[in-house]
Amino acid sequence: MNKTNGETAGWFRWFKRISFTLLVLALVVLAAGHYYVTKQVRWLPGESFSGVPTQELQQLEGVLESHVQVLAGEIGERSIYIPGGMRSAERYIIEQFASFGLDPQIQHYTVEAELIQQTTMRLLRNHGIRLQGKLAVYPNALGDAVLKNIWVEIPGTLNPKRLLVVGAHFDTVRNTPGANDNGSGIAALLELARVLSIVRPQVTVILVALSAEELPIGGIKGASGSSVFLDELLERNRTPFGMVSLETMGYYSDLEGSQKYPAPLDRYYPSQGNFIAFVSDSSSRKFVRDFAGRFRQHAEIASQGATLPVSLVPDVLRSDHEAYVLHGIPGMMVTDTANFRYPDYHRNTDTVEKVNIENLARVVQGLIGAIIDMQ
Repeated sequence: MNKTNGETAGWFRWFKRISFTLLVLALVVLAAGHYYVTKQVRWLPGESFSGVPTQELQQLEGVLESHVQVLAGEIGERSIYIPGGMRSAERYIIEQFASFGLDPQIQHYTVEAELIQQTTMRLLRNHGIRLQGKLAVYPNALGDAVLKNIWVEIPGTLNPKRLLVVGAHFDTVRNTPGANDNGSGIAALLELARVLSIVRPQVTVILVALSAEELPIGGIKGASGSSVFLDELLERNRTPFGMVSLETMGYYSDLEGSQKYPAPLDRYYPSQGNFIAFVSDSSSRKFVRDFAGRFRQHAEIASQGATLPVSLVPDVLRSDHEAYVLHGIPGMMVTDTANFRYPDYHRNTDTVEKVNIENLARVVQGLIGAIIDMQ
C-alpha cells in the first residue's frame, strides 16, 4: 500500500514537472511570436497618420476620378476575353503618358493559346466549376493573347544609376469593370507620371502599366506582364533596387469589423478598413520599411505594414511584385488589402462609385513624396 502510494506520488510529481515545463515553453513560444509580429511583421518607421487631414486635394481628386471613370466607366472590362477593352486601355495610357511630355515605350509579347487553355482547365478543375450545362467563369476556347506593357522612364537627378520600378496592372478579371482592381492603381500611376515629369526624383524611376496580372495568364509561370517586363530589364543588365506594385487602393471603411486578416493577424491590426497597407514577403522587409517610412512623412492617411514569409501567408505576393521578390529583388504592393476588405472584389459591382477618391488622393500624395525622397 505504501509502495503504491509512493509510486502514485512520484508519477504525480513527474506529471507536474512536465506540465510546468510545457507551460513555460508555450509561454516562451507565444512571447516570441508576439515579438516577431509586433517588431518584425508589423513595425514601420514613423507614425501612422491619425486625426483630421489638413490639406485640400480637390484638384488631385478630380484628376484621379477622371482616370477611373474612363477606365471603368467608359472602357469597362479589360481582360483577354475582351481584346477591344484591352486595346482601348492601352491607347488611353499611351495618350496620357505622352500628354505629360514623356516618351511611352511599348513591350509587345504573346501568350500562346495552348498555355492559356492548359491554365484555364486547371483553374476550372481547382475551382470545381462545372463545364456542362453552365457558362464557365473562364471560357476554355481562346486564341493567342497579344499583350502590351507600356512604360516611361524618368532619370534621377542624384543617383541616376539606381533604378526603382513602380507598376500597376490595367487588366481586369472576367466580367468586371475593375474600378478599384485596378483602375485605382492605374489612375495613381498616371498621376505619378504627370508629377514626376515636373518634379524629378533623385533615383531613376520606371513607371509601367502592366498587362496580364489576372488569371488565367497571371497563373502561367513567367507569362504575366510583370514577369515579362522584368525579364527584359535583366536582359539589359538593369536590375532595380526595388519594385512598388500599386494594387487595388481605393476602398476604405470606418465600420467595425470591415477589415479581415489571415489568422492570427487579426489580433495585431485594426478591425476598421480605413488604412493603406504596405505588404510583402519578409525578404523585402528593409525595402518596405524604407519606402513606407518616407510615405508617412508626406501622407495624411493611416498606414500599416505587413512583411511575412510567403510560405506562411501566400497572399503577401498576390500582385505584380511577386516576380521581383522571387528573383531576389525587394518588392511590395501598396493596397487596401483587396478581398480582405473590399466586398466587390472581382465582381461586376466593382464600379466607379465604390472608389473613395478622397482617400485615394491622400495615398497618391504620400506616394509622390516617398518616390521623390528615395535615394
